[in-house]
Amino acid sequence: MDSPTSELRDIELESLSDSEVYKLLSIAVQPRPIAWVSTVGTDGVDNLAPFSFFNVASRTPPTLMFSIGERIGHPGRAKDTLINIEATGEFVVNIPARDHARAVTVSHETVESDIDEFVLASVEKRDSTKVRPKAVANALVSLECTLLQTLPIGTDTVVFGSVVAATVRGDAVDERLYSDPDAGLWLARLAGPYYSAVVGGVHQDAEGSEPRGADR
Repeated sequence: MDSPTSELRDIELESLSDSEVYKLLSIAVQPRPIAWVSTVGTDGVDNLAPFSFFNVASRTPPTLMFSIGERIGHPGRAKDTLINIEATGEFVVNIPARDHARAVTVSHETVESDIDEFVLASVEKRDSTKVRPKAVANALVSLECTLLQTLPIGTDTVVFGSVVAATVRGDAVDERLYSDPDAGLWLARLAGPYYSAVVGGVHQDAEGSEPRGADR
């Protein structure tokens, strides 16, 4: 059954400012997974920052990708996350839980490179297993990565990382590598200052069974 729709409206991208295009893309592509990326600088200072232009780039070999914009308020200046990754070749993609929303927001603040965002956002850190950057201690999943390549596109830079190790929380991923969509643990990014808690899934098998779980 088709859902009712209101009148369609075409938007000429050429008529929009850069900030309006960003706003449109943020609205169009939602909810988005959040890569809470931890890095370490050459000076040993830990860094933690969220990025929601993020996804899996390849299954074999396991590869992640996320996009980093310019430093907020400083056009042409790279963010600490990108500087650290290019200098060390390592990073950790931490997947935040629903109750991390406030800490994710705080860690997004633009601060000087000598500030540890783990401390700023009151986030507990732990040692990673194969890379130098610390991981978020109670992240749902932490994926340790080595830098594969960076790809500049306009004002942004896409980072590709090879996943070399993974750590999961027992209540998020079970021993069979399944996750309960009704658990309400997963945090997603919406447009503007909003997040979404992923609660319930729509089950649809290959034979076209009726959806279930969407309204729970």
